[in-house]
Amino acid sequence: MIRIDALVDLFFDGLPWDQRVARIAECGYRCVETWQGGDAAAVKQMGNACKACGVELVSIVINFATDAKAAPIAPDNRRRFVEQVDRCSDNALAAGCRQGIVTAGQSITGMNYQEQRRALVDAVRAAGELAARKGFRINLEPLNTEVDHPGYFLSSPRDGVAIVKEIGLDSVRMLYDVYHMGIMGGNQTVFIENNIEWIGHFHSAGIPGRHEVFDSETNYPFLLKRIARAGYAGCFGLEYVPLLESRESLTKTLAYLSMPG
Repeated sequence: MIRIDALVDLFFDGLPWDQRVARIAECGYRCVETWQGGDAAAVKQMGNACKACGVELVSIVINFATDAKAAPIAPDNRRRFVEQVDRCSDNALAAGCRQGIVTAGQSITGMNYQEQRRALVDAVRAAGELAARKGFRINLEPLNTEVDHPGYFLSSPRDGVAIVKEIGLDSVRMLYDVYHMGIMGGNQTVFIENNIEWIGHFHSAGIPGRHEVFDSETNYPFLLKRIARAGYAGCFGLEYVPLLESRESLTKTLAYLSMPG
């Protein structure tokens, strides 16, 4: 059964991390994730709150798309990238979380596509080998370049799946963000069904605007039903910027996603 999780960073703004987790749990959620993978204290606080509330921390972010110093498409960054995966995965595992998100980075002027792709494969494979030894998984994320991330290297889910296949490790999968990939192209249901074995995690938001999923051109209940039918039983993350007050937004979203597709 697919579990819906909420990104702690985007809800109940202004409250400490542990209180955010508690409020999200009160809205009926049993899974959360965070962007704060590099902050050991924040991850620990969330992990402790999760245990107290009967909630699971299911994913962290390891590096951001604009973090040039850790972008794995730059050959000189390989060691730094792997060290960051090592450090952040330790933070996550200490809090009971067994997967994290990595990004490719912004395209590098003066390097051709194949050079950057080769560096990306080599760095993520090295990080994936390290992650496998810990029982951890990393999910590589394509992002849209039309609205939110101009210049980002990896914007195609097909390229993402091809890279994951080339790496060839069970500890490396792709994060499929319905919002980002919906902006970059259609036919999402068929693509997901045909590639579900290579997808380790999902994100979502409304199109356009990146707000509530119930106010979107995407039929999320239908898509969730098809994803479940394809055999996915992991988490489906809410990474939207709420327009409504957090409690109302999360409660309405959970009810909407429970509707028949």
